[in-house]
Amino acid sequence: MKTKALTLLLAMAAITWSCSNAQNQNDNTAATTTEADAPDEADGRIAAGETTDEPEYCADEIEDCECGEGEDFVPVKFKGDKPTILDFARAYLNIEGMGEGYGNLRSALERYDKGKNPEYGELIVDKANGYISNTIDWSKVDADNDAVSINEMCYWNCKDGRHKIFASNVKGMSEGKYYETEVTGVNFLCYDSKTKTMEWYSADQLGALVTAPDLCWPAQDIENNNLSGEDWMRYAPVYTLPRTGKTIKVDVADPTIPASKRRSCELTWNGEGFTKKFSK
Repeated sequence: MKTKALTLLLAMAAITWSCSNAQNQNDNTAATTTEADAPDEADGRIAAGETTDEPEYCADEIEDCECGEGEDFVPVKFKGDKPTILDFARAYLNIEGMGEGYGNLRSALERYDKGKNPEYGELIVDKANGYISNTIDWSKVDADNDAVSINEMCYWNCKDGRHKIFASNVKGMSEGKYYETEVTGVNFLCYDSKTKTMEWYSADQLGALVTAPDLCWPAQDIENNNLSGEDWMRYAPVYTLPRTGKTIKVDVADPTIPASKRRSCELTWNGEGFTKKFSK
């Protein structure tokens, strides 16, 4: 069942998307599309305070970044004073080679531009809070397929006022459990308002790296853990981006693991990086 679900998920993800309408933002909202039309300030994502788990990334380092040069920098096109979550999403989806895992979101945004419902699932465009998601329950397409696919994107403002951190996350679920593929997981990019480009950042650079051994209880030393290959899959970290606020939640892929043998994690944006807090 899982193999069939994954096969259909990846097959549907291969839908191609033309970016010719990337700047055409239609204000019409389809019946299965949720949109917030307030100004795109993402106010709830601006955090204050100090981090107790100092990440490698900080505002001082970002101020001196050489954004705008080389193939690692992603141009962000937009109209008006500043980009919205839609502009970040389209820039990300337009990256060369960004294929499997995002085809349905591309198609949904293309239809959104034309004032149409997404072909599959529900599309949420919340410009006020800087958040987009596309959730598809494939059982509504094929009764024999219980897979659920989730694409979500958001961003946070940096304390320096110049940069923003954009996050994109892909999740897949089958038979009540999350699973890993080559396309699932979270990616981060840093946007520079002076150069109007985004640069790739790793979760580790931002203090947002969580591993399977981290989510075991008691936690395992990643160098000397005794997790089997199957356990690595069961304890694989699954990220959930916030629609509002500044905290990413990270849980194990297999929720049937007894609560006494696992723990969760919260990653809270503080304007310079993420503060990491485990449930125990």
